[in-house]
Amino acid sequence: MADAPRPDRIDWIDHAKGLCILLVVGFHAANHYEAAVAAEGWMRAVIDFSKPFRMPDFFLVSGLFLGRTINAPLRDFLDRKVLHFAWFYLVWLAIWLVATEPQLLMRDQLAWAGRIVETTLQPVGTLWFIHMLALFHIAARLLRRAPPTLIIVGAAALQLLSSTGLAETPSFAVNRFCEYFIFFCIGWLCSPHVFRLAGAAARRPVRATVALFLWAIIHGGLVAAGAHHLPMLALVISLAGAIAVTGFAAVASTTVTLGWLASLGRHSLAIYLGFMFPLTVLERLLAEHQIIPDVGAATLAIVIASVAAALIAEQVTLRTPLKLLYRRPSWARLRRRTDISATTASNRKAGAVQGAPEPLGAR
Repeated sequence: MADAPRPDRIDWIDHAKGLCILLVVGFHAANHYEAAVAAEGWMRAVIDFSKPFRMPDFFLVSGLFLGRTINAPLRDFLDRKVLHFAWFYLVWLAIWLVATEPQLLMRDQLAWAGRIVETTLQPVGTLWFIHMLALFHIAARLLRRAPPTLIIVGAAALQLLSSTGLAETPSFAVNRFCEYFIFFCIGWLCSPHVFRLAGAAARRPVRATVALFLWAIIHGGLVAAGAHHLPMLALVISLAGAIAVTGFAAVASTTVTLGWLASLGRHSLAIYLGFMFPLTVLERLLAEHQIIPDVGAATLAIVIASVAAALIAEQVTLRTPLKLLYRRPSWARLRRRTDISATTASNRKAGAVQGAPEPLGAR
């Protein structure tokens, strides 16, 4: 599988995305398989350790380059930052509903269409992350003229209300918005600081590794004590973890031995969208036949196989008309390809920040 990085990408961001997508798949694999066999394995410790920062770092990275497009013409912004995510959400939501509710589709197509509308308002399964990115970009566009400090404080207040349960509502989307918007805002409004941190870690990998080791000890102790569930402290621990992932990714980008992690990051869209189907099959197969006795080893095998299956599915599908599952077709765009190329060239000529991989494989 050819996977040479484009010259306009930043390696450490791909490493960060690669690590986070592995942790996301690991989270679901551990939860599903351990529930199926009614036992816990050593992978549980890894999942619990990463829980406070796994999704926060994904959202932080997703906001890093928003400053390049936040003031773009509305048509361009909606195409790149809203319709892009809406496309993948709706396409894969339809696949999910076909797989999980085939009888409803055969019996009552109108009711099935109603389920599409219902689950667009209330996201389901792993698709909630893509749904949330569209909402975050809309919110950021509306708030772009507000003082950055006020935005950060307001988003932190929402997270505090969420951690105390005071912001709990019947809406899953609203609850997740309150919980994670702060990390997207930090990526957006504090991106220069994040890039400086990553640059410092890459220049001094030994010092950064020592700092990461100390952070891991402190973080592990706090998680073991349940401190990541406490109001205010939850935000601090999650943010510190997201920053640690940035440092790790920057150090990892300096060595060729972890190039495979960057490759996973470059294909995070394909993995995120496609891992759940093979994971479900593998979890049931291994749970039923106990092919791998060790629960932790079985969970890790499910992670590796699910990621590989998702990547293979992408490569095969891109050679067929079904490539629209991973590439938004031109007819589903508000802008023509020529317009996109012209905008990109204009940004580069103006000296815009380079190496900006769009979140989740945006094109």
